[in-house]
Amino acid sequence: MGATVDTATRSRRRTSAWSGCHRVVLGAIREASRDQVALAAAGCGFYATMALFPAISVLISVYGLVFDAVAVEQQLAVIQHLMPPPAFKLIDDRVHELVSQPSNALSIGLVVSVAIAFWSASASTKSVLSALNVAYDTEESRGILGFQVIALAMTLCAVAAAVLAIAVLVFLPTVISFVGLSAYSAALVNALSMALLVVLVFGTIALLYRYGPSRGRLPGRHTIPGAVLATLLWLIASAGLSFYVSHIARLGVTYGPLGAVVAIMLWFYLTAYAVLLGAEVNAQLEQRQDCGGASIPVGN
Repeated sequence: MGATVDTATRSRRRTSAWSGCHRVVLGAIREASRDQVALAAAGCGFYATMALFPAISVLISVYGLVFDAVAVEQQLAVIQHLMPPPAFKLIDDRVHELVSQPSNALSIGLVVSVAIAFWSASASTKSVLSALNVAYDTEESRGILGFQVIALAMTLCAVAAAVLAIAVLVFLPTVISFVGLSAYSAALVNALSMALLVVLVFGTIALLYRYGPSRGRLPGRHTIPGAVLATLLWLIASAGLSFYVSHIARLGVTYGPLGAVVAIMLWFYLTAYAVLLGAEVNAQLEQRQDCGGASIPVGN
């Protein structure tokens, strides 16, 4: 009898959780339409495209001061399958041009242009912060100086995380070769590199949800559902866009030389949309909890 009651209770809980998740997703989609998330994501994609190459210059300059800058080009293949081929080719060419310069040129370039480059790269971050405020239904209250400081700090953290990620990706092949797993090196390196990339993206999105909006900081567990959803959507959208551009729509035929730029902008647009939709999901979960609704379990 007790087992029957426990089974019925678990069934009701699963039904309630599924119903709650269904309402949260539908509410997030409605709010995304109301908040014009697609338009905000388009703005983020534009600013991200404009800031991409200054950010790459800063990244390689900083990396070249400590590590071998040529390693950036070698490990760029990690994101090759997550970007449309024209977009990857454009970035790869720019990286090759930068790493081909003498190391002293990279150092001088860092001293001369790092402030301007960071300011330009932070334009995309500021557009994301503004869009997150819309997603969380909050107004910016940090002031102009505070807002700029937050944007620059997040841009700096992103560059630092990218430098560390590249360093780890360079370190992995050396370790695997030392251990002697030569027969499985390629597959293992690719798997570990992709896992590291996914973890890095998830962690970045979670931190963005926690510290980005102009509001009180919630516990980290409140950012997990949206960060998981945004990461999954980003992976699916990136792979889908890459397949679409490679096998269905040839952007070079339609847009000519601008095809690579359009591909990059589309990739940034889908990335921003996934991030903002995840923020809408988190906002819906918070509203349900504030209204006394049952929270959606994150763990077991």
